[in-house]
Amino acid sequence: MENLFRDNFAENDVAQILAASPLRQPLPAAGARSWTAIAQNPLALQWMPLFSMQAEAEIGEKLPELTNADYRDFHATGNRLHFESIYFERRSRLGRAALCALLDKDNPAWLESVKQKMREIMEEFSWALPGHVNSPSGKDSMHIDISAAETANLMAELITTFGPALGADLIAEVRMRLHIQFFENYVNRHEDLHWTHTPGNWNAVCHRGVIGAALCVEEDLVMLARMLMLARKYLPVFLSGYGNDGACSEGPGYWQHGFGSFCMLNEHLEVRTNGQLSLIEGDAKIPRVARYGPLASLPNFHFVNFSDSERSGYLNPFLLAYLGERLRDEYFNAHAMVNYQYLLQLGITLDSQRADFFHLTRLFLRCPADLSQTVSLEYEDVFFKDLAVVIAHGCDSKENFWDFAAKAGTNNEHHNHNDCGSYILNINGVPMIIEIGAPEYTKDYFRERRYENLAARTLGHSLPIVNGYEQSVGPHYVSRVLNADLEPERVQFSMDITRCYPLEAGCVEVVRNFLWDKNRGVLEVKDYYELSKNQSFESTIITDRKVTIRGAEAILEAEGCMLLITLSPDTEFVEIEEHEYRDHSGFERKVKRIILQPRSVGENRFIGYEITVA
Repeated sequence: MENLFRDNFAENDVAQILAASPLRQPLPAAGARSWTAIAQNPLALQWMPLFSMQAEAEIGEKLPELTNADYRDFHATGNRLHFESIYFERRSRLGRAALCALLDKDNPAWLESVKQKMREIMEEFSWALPGHVNSPSGKDSMHIDISAAETANLMAELITTFGPALGADLIAEVRMRLHIQFFENYVNRHEDLHWTHTPGNWNAVCHRGVIGAALCVEEDLVMLARMLMLARKYLPVFLSGYGNDGACSEGPGYWQHGFGSFCMLNEHLEVRTNGQLSLIEGDAKIPRVARYGPLASLPNFHFVNFSDSERSGYLNPFLLAYLGERLRDEYFNAHAMVNYQYLLQLGITLDSQRADFFHLTRLFLRCPADLSQTVSLEYEDVFFKDLAVVIAHGCDSKENFWDFAAKAGTNNEHHNHNDCGSYILNINGVPMIIEIGAPEYTKDYFRERRYENLAARTLGHSLPIVNGYEQSVGPHYVSRVLNADLEPERVQFSMDITRCYPLEAGCVEVVRNFLWDKNRGVLEVKDYYELSKNQSFESTIITDRKVTIRGAEAILEAEGCMLLITLSPDTEFVEIEEHEYRDHSGFERKVKRIILQPRSVGENRFIGYEITVA
């Protein structure tokens, strides 16, 4: 097996490998015995009655309509959720019908439902989301964004999985659209596609969609080889977005979307070329990137959610299972089992964006036959040097389990927040000091007003505000790690965040220091400062828990947990502010800002407090 990126290949070499390889697909064909076996795995047994009931009600029913007004809505109002809820529901309904057709092959009504829904999605002039299209109409048939690419892959996998049963006309129509709008488009306009040049998740997701679709259906092997040679040029740009430490600045959610797409494309390439070509073979960095997701996951299914990452959720167990198999590492198999067990307990949400054909088929295909075994995960301490993030865990003498994470970093990261120095703290699996993470995505949030949003600005993080100034965005606003000492009983993490603030803030020096004594169960937070003008210096603790101030102490209460914050003698509480924001799903949420300040800005040179479990 040779690495497409690292070994010497010419386009003709790749074409010859493709021509000599049997045409194998990542999914078993409809009617294959494996689907009968899959129907008996624990997830399928629990979920399929619900899918079948819903999909049966949708037989013969038209998909929810996407009108021209719906396409225009984003550019008119800035709202993304309205259009996208309809868009993804259409694909979820197709996925439900297709699953039922695979697992209940004796009912011809399922296949008719699949064909009808495919035709309706083929009628969509544009598969790209309006939020990613520059036209006020919200439409651009030749624009390839992540959702258009995923739809292309969906259609390609459907026609290769169901084959001639879909009918020659529908298959020909799908093939023609994919060839013109995606394959030729990619080959002819690759320099103009912004995602080919970016190290963020778009690069991998779009390539998985476009190249994955081509690996399924493109019969012109010269064209397919040319596409793979372009991917050879651009996909390393995606991998460059991960430091040598393997960490993802976009957080574990985007890690599994981006790196997960990269891994699924690798699986497809290895299958299609009969194991001759790979994207990961022999790359020592890949196992480090693979470990980031589990390392950034916390007990009770919470995430280390700096930047635009969601606070809680699960990792795709089929991705973890694939990594365990491909990298021959039981670490991933253990995490896969735990996440499969969680999904079995959680159940399925039919309107989830990821309740689609691609994700569900792979969930079922890799689901173990037995999910009853007991698996205990080990949570290890880690310092991601390139990302400048510490994640640590420990049990105090009272048997309270702590999860602590803090970041230094820069204010020029993918899905950036102005958050150098921020931190989170969970006790016994309960978030107590939090990051808001990803808010509702709107037009303004990805334009010039991003840092007016509480989630992205310093105001919404547990950070100092200096002389009324928050941190600024850009490549010059960076922190510097002074010490990252992770020991079995003690963690110290300190950073200079002076340069994260604008010159107008008057910061001569601002240093944040975390010191956590694991056994005693004491986390000490201190902000040392020297200012050229001593007007104000305040620090903040962000929480969504009940807060009670009692003199020099504050109590945070939640779900049987009480956290005690005790101020240093020269630090005092100012007030508690309550702020509203809309979470990633568009729901109204509230957080509290506990504001602290020195008793005298000019005389004192630090703000400090200790956190213990009451």
